[in-house]
Amino acid sequence: MKLVQLTVITVALLTILRPSSQLQAETGFSKRPKVGILETSTILQSRGKIALVPKGSILFLPKHLESKIATSTAKGEIVSWKTFLAGNGSWIHMFPVTFDQAIGKKKITQEQLKSLRRLNKIVIARRGSNLVSVSPKALEPEETKAKSSK
Repeated sequence: MKLVQLTVITVALLTILRPSSQLQAETGFSKRPKVGILETSTILQSRGKIALVPKGSILFLPKHLESKIATSTAKGEIVSWKTFLAGNGSWIHMFPVTFDQAIGKKKITQEQLKSLRRLNKIVIARRGSNLVSVSPKALEPEETKAKSSK
């Protein structure tokens, strides 16, 4: 009986002490690569202020406002999104999306996209009060219904 208990304890300890890379390979789980905030963000700049928005949250960017998108070497004071929006709301429009639209399960209609383009502002997706990335699938044109067979 003691030999069985000793064997169980030994196996348990070996499992716990096993290198994480070996455990990840056996379980199929792996660690996510570390990614910095700048790699997952788009930088907006205006009047010496900088704000970060999630990549994929900008649904429409008019040509005349492309200068508002900064490079990673932009200089200025980093401010909260709320502060940035308050000072620059004249050229920013917040568009509410559903969870299903954000993940690409539902599409944003072409009529909605056309009306957003007519605003001539940078259109940024939000869900509730939070900025959110939108799957490119949600922006694809809706499939046209198949023509009736002959």
